[in-house]
Amino acid sequence: MSKVAAEVSRARRLAGAGALVATAGGLAVTAVHFHHVRSTEWGLLAFSGLVAMAGVGLARRSIVSQVLSRGTAWVVLVPSAIATLVTTLGGHAPDMLAAGLTAGSGAALLLARPMLHTKEARAAFAPSWFRRWLLAASTSSIMAGVVTGIFALDGLRGHTAPAIALLALSLSLVMSALGVVRMRAWGILLGALTSFVTLIASAAMHDVAGLVLSLAAIPGLMLTLPVLLAKRDRAKGEARARVATSFAALEPRIRVASVPDEVEAAAFDEAPEARRASVQA
Repeated sequence: MSKVAAEVSRARRLAGAGALVATAGGLAVTAVHFHHVRSTEWGLLAFSGLVAMAGVGLARRSIVSQVLSRGTAWVVLVPSAIATLVTTLGGHAPDMLAAGLTAGSGAALLLARPMLHTKEARAAFAPSWFRRWLLAASTSSIMAGVVTGIFALDGLRGHTAPAIALLALSLSLVMSALGVVRMRAWGILLGALTSFVTLIASAAMHDVAGLVLSLAAIPGLMLTLPVLLAKRDRAKGEARARVATSFAALEPRIRVASVPDEVEAAAFDEAPEARRASVQA
């Protein structure tokens, strides 16, 4: 179980936000190409604006803002870190732009990390199980949503139908992450449904694009796994309490229970110890 972080200083919050805003500035300079904006670079310029907004979000205490901002920052960090590593291992001098983007986005993520574990953040997002895992899954879902959204907007200029499908996938990924962070059962259900549909679509493509598309199913699978494990643990840990409780008291709950209720109970209910104490009382 992770420790509760102390109150994050204003200086650290501003430093993390500044690092990501500076990273956005580097992307904007690249897009402008010093003197001229080409038509193919408008997308990068727009993305730099999104990264700048994410930088501002890192300075906020809201857990929703933190997850949205961190997912966007990871979109910058992963490809730039890979590019830096490949050029370095290849015996070449590291690309200064890629190295700068890696340093800026990495520093922003590191500086803002305690914001996920403050008392305020834990009060806003307090699942009974797998808090770190659900945060990571939600961040990954935002990351995948941003990437698919970029491809969707780029595809609107030529292949409209696939672009619209990607845009729907992007919105679904982002909405599932927001639902989970806000402690809503429909967020997990939407993530699971998105993964199922994405895997079916990628299997039907039979090419590299299908393999890449299947990667977008990972966040939804990550969101679903804790629910399955939590339901298994609840079934084991509460068997005696259920036997002790009269069937007449349970019958109405069994009759009106729905799938979202069961998912919410598995992921977001109170701690098992508190629940058992209430049953015994």
